[in-house]
Amino acid sequence: MITADWLQEFHAAAGSDGGTGHHGAGYLSRALLSDALRARATDIHIDPYRGGGVIRFRIDGEVLKAGTLSEAIYLRLLNQIKTEADIDPGVVFLPRGSRNTYEIGSRELDVRLMLAPCIGGQKLALRLLDPERIKHRVDDLGLSSKGMRDVRRWLDELNGMFLVAGPTGSGKTTTLYALLHELSDHDRNIVTIEDPVEYEIDGINQIQIDSRHGLDFAEGIKAVLRMDPDYILVGEMRDAGSAKSAANAAVAGHVLLSTIHARNTVSAITSLRNFGLTDHQVATMLAVVVNQRLVRKLCPDCRRRMDFESHEREWLKAAGYEGGLARGWVADGCGQCGGTGYHGRIGIFEIWHLDDSDYELLLANADERTLRKRLAQHGHQSLLESGLESVADGVTSLGEIRRSGCTP
Repeated sequence: MITADWLQEFHAAAGSDGGTGHHGAGYLSRALLSDALRARATDIHIDPYRGGGVIRFRIDGEVLKAGTLSEAIYLRLLNQIKTEADIDPGVVFLPRGSRNTYEIGSRELDVRLMLAPCIGGQKLALRLLDPERIKHRVDDLGLSSKGMRDVRRWLDELNGMFLVAGPTGSGKTTTLYALLHELSDHDRNIVTIEDPVEYEIDGINQIQIDSRHGLDFAEGIKAVLRMDPDYILVGEMRDAGSAKSAANAAVAGHVLLSTIHARNTVSAITSLRNFGLTDHQVATMLAVVVNQRLVRKLCPDCRRRMDFESHEREWLKAAGYEGGLARGWVADGCGQCGGTGYHGRIGIFEIWHLDDSDYELLLANADERTLRKRLAQHGHQSLLESGLESVADGVTSLGEIRRSGCTP
């Protein structure tokens, strides 16, 4: 991750002139950000540690140690980044958030900062908002051929709500932004309501939630409806107010995209009901529900086939897939993947394109078990089945599928 030469120069600069001098102002922070970008990190954590600090990078969803800092360097780096982000270095007992833009080589990098006081000192978390990461189109998401047909069908019809379910960090926002890029090809009025607006997209009107001034998701949706929108993106349905406002917009005929925290496609129905939506509202507004996870991709340079271990066969047997998958893949780690065995991530998807039979069940207040049974009878591909296909193809490992929450 962080090279030994870089660390030595880092120590030398901090010990002499605080990272300025012959390197120029801000050398320490820019060197750190450059190294993080080379390592494909999405986040940097600068944590207090006994006698100094620890730098860790989040790469492909995993937090990996990148280096240790002496107390002097830790404090200098912390204060330098705070100063660059217009955070008073003297504030150490209160959480602070900010945003800054850096020129790293030929790239412009937006960085979101969050500072929090901990027992051992101040912790600084940096989210690297690289615009290249949200230029994906639907074709880049990793959808199966059937999943792609379902999404393309909705894009052709453009009605109702497209709802993406999954836990935090499962790539829901990436999927919505990919859809936005498809929609922006049309000459339409697109408005989003987000918290926060992490990436700015040309040609799309983006509204930042500001709860301190009374602008929450529910109020934002009401305001957007007065702006003659063609398509509306609501960053998240997180409470009854935002869910009901989104439902009212969709029932009124607006095309709406949003996310929700739910275990799978069917449990998203239960979440909507728990927000106080009636079965009629749910049936009227929903068009597509996607459940997704992100898994690490096996390194193509060091992956190899191998038999499943006994505990993996037990897990497959319990899931009902013991005979359908004979062997899997693993990767031992090499220079190309930094010794991790993985390089990059890909989405695993379950897509439910509702039809008339589904709507009838919803209007009849069908529970999750009934809905799942109906989907299984009609050849619906579950999230686990989608994940096991990726295992069979050597894209990822069974361990990644299990870790991601693709449960039976």
